[in-house]
Amino acid sequence: MTDPPAALAYLGIQDPFEEAAVAVLPVPYDLTTTYQPGARFGPRALLTASHNVELYDEELRWDASRIGIHTLPPIEPVAAGPQAMIPIIADAVESLFHRGKFPVVLGGDHSVAIGCFAALSESWEDLWILQLDAHADLRGEYQGSPFSHASVMSHAAEHFECVRVGLRSWSAEEEEPLWRQPERVFPARAFMRNPDDAISRVLAVLGDPVYITLDLDCLDPSVMPATGTPEPGGLTWDAITTLLRAVAEERHVVGCDLTELSPIPGMIAPDFLAARLTYKLISYVFHARHQAGDSVPGG
Repeated sequence: MTDPPAALAYLGIQDPFEEAAVAVLPVPYDLTTTYQPGARFGPRALLTASHNVELYDEELRWDASRIGIHTLPPIEPVAAGPQAMIPIIADAVESLFHRGKFPVVLGGDHSVAIGCFAALSESWEDLWILQLDAHADLRGEYQGSPFSHASVMSHAAEHFECVRVGLRSWSAEEEEPLWRQPERVFPARAFMRNPDDAISRVLAVLGDPVYITLDLDCLDPSVMPATGTPEPGGLTWDAITTLLRAVAEERHVVGCDLTELSPIPGMIAPDFLAARLTYKLISYVFHARHQAGDSVPGG
């Protein structure tokens, strides 16, 4: 498959793959969605909205686009079920790690992260997962599938230590595994009472290096209504960006996925928020590396 043109590339930038530090991988898959469908349209909506994101970050006073960003062709969904998608996604992400890229995987529903975790287990040792999510996603299976979006973190827990932020909905079966290590769970309500204190406590328990799996329903529906399973209560824009910056500055972040954008026709604000949040995360990671004296393309 040929790479998409700049018109479909993140930020409208299509740097040569060999020169790019960041590789954006769209995965328009949402066959495990159980409430509002449409996350398969999330990557394209995010990419389209990203053309209106200002490249110069007013907070960092830095232009992260100089590091080189390359958007790959979307991974074509298969109808055989989510289990069949895992090795396809895993192979693509593992290849990016082996070629020294920072992968940014755009879902699709959260089940795409299972493929990312499979790649991580082959590419990194002693890795930690930072989960930003409204839901625990710790079910052994959901609606007959152990590879549902509701089972994502049960797969992560098989290989990685996990810290969870933004949760406000979980089932009775998830109660016990979720709270085995209560110091690693930061429900949205408690987090938002004092975000600065909560971020300090996140950093106190979060190891290094870190991969971030970000389900957009971690945000409050008042700012992010366009998700498959919205939950009342949640993180604000300032809270999540402050957290991401702190993690990027204090830990080595190796990659991320951003999932569950389910576009609402005629409402562009959520698409733009997702696009800008993606750029914020990229900017925080590479600005921190630049400040630390690491070799950063274009830095």
